[in-house]
Amino acid sequence: MTETDTRRPVLVQGRPAYDLTASQTYELTQAFLSTRHLPSGDRFVCFELEGTDRFANIARQLEREVFETSWGNDPDTMKNEYGPYDDSSLFFLAVDTHKNAPAGVLRMIRNSPAGLKTLVDLDDCIKSPIAPTAIPVDYAMRYHGIDDLDRCWDGATAAVPRRYRCKLAAIYLQMAQVVAGAALRENVQHLVAVLDAPIVKAAREVLGLPLVPLADTPPFTHMDAPNNQAVYAHVSSTLAIAAKRNRRVGQKIRACYDERHLPG
Repeated sequence: MTETDTRRPVLVQGRPAYDLTASQTYELTQAFLSTRHLPSGDRFVCFELEGTDRFANIARQLEREVFETSWGNDPDTMKNEYGPYDDSSLFFLAVDTHKNAPAGVLRMIRNSPAGLKTLVDLDDCIKSPIAPTAIPVDYAMRYHGIDDLDRCWDGATAAVPRRYRCKLAAIYLQMAQVVAGAALRENVQHLVAVLDAPIVKAAREVLGLPLVPLADTPPFTHMDAPNNQAVYAHVSSTLAIAAKRNRRVGQKIRACYDERHLPG
């Protein structure tokens, strides 16, 4: 079997995969971009991909690349941790239009029979930040006034390769407006996530986002990464603050409020 033959099942069947080679990821990215119109102007463009889309494997490879480099999370670890949530995931993939390469990814997990990963992990007496005591899902819901998990997203991953971190502001700008539009479209009211403590600090102090500790939990080690914080945010409040602090993103978000559709 040739190298091309070995790759083809990944591209045709679109099974969730975290172990593509660099050449396979490049091939899949080029195939994806051939199906999309890349607007002129902004260098970075954000696309929304369902977890069941075969091109979502581009996002998974970016997650694995960053997580493996930073914390040693290999493909097996990523599959074990995120595999149960692959079908209910929604990926926001930023692409560098100058190099036709993936530049960043954000994964949101919707509620499903598998649950929301952040809440499931906190309800695990091994993974819980106050181990060996678990934090029951219904307790976290009552604590934050979440009455319907179908109106809640789990900000499961955010990954930008080191080579693009100097462009974080431009990538954030493109992602923010698309994520905001999708959240409004799906009537999402609540967000839970596990974030690096420095990211939580930057989100609060630089962006002014109202993130609070989820169920008043302390920082903890999560997936072998130390100094993480489980957080909660009320989505409409967060979007309103983001719109106020960033004029350009704010215009896009206000358009979503007015028209209830994803920005073009």
